[in-house]
Amino acid sequence: MRHRHLAWVVGACVAWGGMGISGVAQTSPAEQAVMQAIDQVNSAFQQRDVKKYEALTTADFVRVGSNGRIFGRSEWLKNVAAPGAARQPGKYDQVSVRVFGEGAVVTYRNTPMGADGKPGPVGYLTRIMERQAGQWKLALAQSTDLKPPPAPTGAEPQALPAWSASSAAEKEALAAFRAIQKANADRDVAAWERLSAPDHAIIGADGARMARAERVTALKAPATATAANPPPGADQDVRLMVKGDLAAVTWTAGASRSLKVLARKNGQWQQVLQQSSPIVAGKK
Repeated sequence: MRHRHLAWVVGACVAWGGMGISGVAQTSPAEQAVMQAIDQVNSAFQQRDVKKYEALTTADFVRVGSNGRIFGRSEWLKNVAAPGAARQPGKYDQVSVRVFGEGAVVTYRNTPMGADGKPGPVGYLTRIMERQAGQWKLALAQSTDLKPPPAPTGAEPQALPAWSASSAAEKEALAAFRAIQKANADRDVAAWERLSAPDHAIIGADGARMARAERVTALKAPATATAANPPPGADQDVRLMVKGDLAAVTWTAGASRSLKVLARKNGQWQQVLQQSSPIVAGKK
């Protein structure tokens, strides 16, 4: 069966499906280049080619696993190099690519394949890409499984260095993030809509997807015990990176590790994607 997903993009509308990332017809050259770079990243991981994988990632690369563990580039490269059975190429569908200047956000449904040829846990994978000197590189990736992930094994990855906003773009994007979080907490529909792009989408920690209109309906509804306003200061470990006209914010709230992607349009930052992954305690 051929799955299709419609992604409404600023300046373009892209619709495609199937089981591959590259080679999709009727996409722009920039979108094709982004997908080709992702193919190269996936191939490097499959082949345990650490040098190639490192060359295809930015120096500040961050990987958030489906169990909520967060890795910097040097820590993640240990996973790339980890010995074991031959890695098989995965299968992909529901692919969407949105390009914003020198930044791009890609989301697709991923079905990894085990060494025995059996499919692994299905989930959504988001990648933030940055074009550096003409080459698209992976800056951030986050996975969310459709079923609860197993408890991770091994030691916790080394903590990322402390972060604080320094550039004007980082400060502007962080202010927009704070405004969105406040609109959520206050159930301020007008402010939330102003700060949310028409194609904004949400992927919950359980892999459930929610469209912008569904979130607006939820904000308009009376707060319940399970949808109460978050307590002040609930967001922890907030860090942000600006890639072209995209900003990616990661943070921890309760038992979830979340990603919010903002796009700068006409000088205004708006959210275009939010994704969460559960934080699963490791085996003792």
